[in-house]
Amino acid sequence: MNLYKLSSEYDRVYNELKRIGVDSYALNMVKKGESLNIMVKDISSPAANILKQESLASGMDTAVKRGVVACSVDKSDVLLMGSIAAYSRLIKRLAVQPFGLKGLSEDLKSLLARKDEQFITYNKGEIELNKTQCMCILNTTPDSFSDGNKYVTEDAIASQIDNMAAAGIDIIDIGGMSSRPYSESISYEEEINRIKFALDYVKQYDMVISVDTNNYKTAEYALNHGAHIINDISGMEDDNMVKLCADANCAVCIMHMKGTPKNMQDSINYNHIIYDIKDFFSNRIEKCMNAGIKYSSIILDVGFGFGKTLEQNYILLKYLREFKIFGLPILAGISRKSIIGNVLNKEVDKRLAGTIAANTAAILNGANIIRFHDINEGIDTAKIADFILKANI
Repeated sequence: MNLYKLSSEYDRVYNELKRIGVDSYALNMVKKGESLNIMVKDISSPAANILKQESLASGMDTAVKRGVVACSVDKSDVLLMGSIAAYSRLIKRLAVQPFGLKGLSEDLKSLLARKDEQFITYNKGEIELNKTQCMCILNTTPDSFSDGNKYVTEDAIASQIDNMAAAGIDIIDIGGMSSRPYSESISYEEEINRIKFALDYVKQYDMVISVDTNNYKTAEYALNHGAHIINDISGMEDDNMVKLCADANCAVCIMHMKGTPKNMQDSINYNHIIYDIKDFFSNRIEKCMNAGIKYSSIILDVGFGFGKTLEQNYILLKYLREFKIFGLPILAGISRKSIIGNVLNKEVDKRLAGTIAANTAAILNGANIIRFHDINEGIDTAKIADFILKANI
């Protein structure tokens, strides 16, 4: 008798049911084959006890903190583990329970019903997320870590934009201020002066225009001169930035960073790197939506290299798909960064192979947008990774 272990992914289970030749109604069994692990944070011991019993009754497994059964601890995190079908049963059972479990039932129901956004909407249209979006970097700065002083003349800027357009880049990300570790901020007047030619020149091409800035004055200028996305490394911290973007109806990228580029590597402490960043995103998403920014206009970026240790960066890369819980597109900006150089022990100009490997991993782990320097190699990376994702039996 031959035994084969299968992936629990929806498509894999569904296609095996079809291959076997089950009756059409039995295709719903896919819900039993697709497993899901959900962490419920910080609930009372009485609630955790009931949740554990109802989970078991629904055909699931549940892990709680030692002492919960005897109520010798006040609170516990609870790990729920089960099939989609089992979660459906649990949701119904929790709907009549006390201690806030009725609310948990609604939260679980909403979570299971949430679908990934299929488009990024912005002030002039939408970006379809049926393939990985290729965002190419144009740093018009004298001091960027990778290509500082390379694109500071009008001729150099124009030539690079021409190269991007010819290759078919989806999004150009124009930056006028370096955000490398320990870099100093500059005035918005200087930042605008650095990006204004690029903004004017790129308008002739059919590219979505992103501007990398955390200064709302720079963002205001950019939006008034054709920008579609504000890529904010401060994660939309400034209320002025949030209001500006809401009024402009543009797309925004919320990036996670601790502190500022000047001090972000000085104190790299997290309770839990993944949960802390999820909480950060939850708060900033709510802030943006309360100001009037559309949910479909929000992009998330975990901020590789911004206030993280080398190990923490690779934890985020390995488990990037966990941030798909929001249903929002994820941007991965890893190109040529020290998280590659410190593993390979190579200088910036020798990190192309590492960048390709990291970007491939990011796409396979859930990234919808990759941000890179090397035009043709970045596009090729996305094409191959997309082909892997679309492969099916």
